[in-house]
Amino acid sequence: MGADVAHVRCSTTADGDFHIDGSRLTLGHRRQAFAPGAWTQLDEVHGTRVVTVTEPGEHDFDEADAAVTRRRDVVLSVWVGDCAPVALLGDDGTVGVAHVGWRGAIDGVLQHTVQAMRELGTTSLCAVVGPCIGPCCNEFGADLLRTFRDRFGPHVASTTTWGAPSLDLPAVVVAALAEWHVPVTLLWVCTRCDPRFFSHRRGELGRQVMTVQRMAAA
Repeated sequence: MGADVAHVRCSTTADGDFHIDGSRLTLGHRRQAFAPGAWTQLDEVHGTRVVTVTEPGEHDFDEADAAVTRRRDVVLSVWVGDCAPVALLGDDGTVGVAHVGWRGAIDGVLQHTVQAMRELGTTSLCAVVGPCIGPCCNEFGADLLRTFRDRFGPHVASTTTWGAPSLDLPAVVVAALAEWHVPVTLLWVCTRCDPRFFSHRRGELGRQVMTVQRMAAA
């Protein structure tokens, strides 16, 4: 990235709720306290649409599940309860984020995001996966689980702590990115198990956020 660095941040419950359905004024203050700058926070729909941010604040609250940019002065973000937040860092300074639930994973949101970054000039990139639900808690229907096993391999199937079939979402993310030769760093803990994070599976309405921001090195 030359003289630039990419800052990746993951919020916790201590940083507050980043759900977009709350007060926009409160959310704006919370954003600036967590990561100062012009934010692009998406209205996520478990799809595969990727937006390209060309100016500060562009596509904020737009319906999409991933964003990419070459700009220094923007904060890309995804907000999650149990889905996987993924930051992507290109060798040319391009950065991206993706919201990855099981629907987006099987439909190819990560592949679309990598392709969008390569269209901006990235030739090599790496990824960081933040806190999300783990195989210990991600109970999953047998038919859908079979679809994931067929698509990504048997290692993505697991068992919950109570003995039910489960999907290993972090393993799915790693497998999907491996198809594009993207190495992954896991900053992973299970959101349902760890009280530092909001969890939809615990019945909570709050959401944490992962942000990535390209900045000039000090």
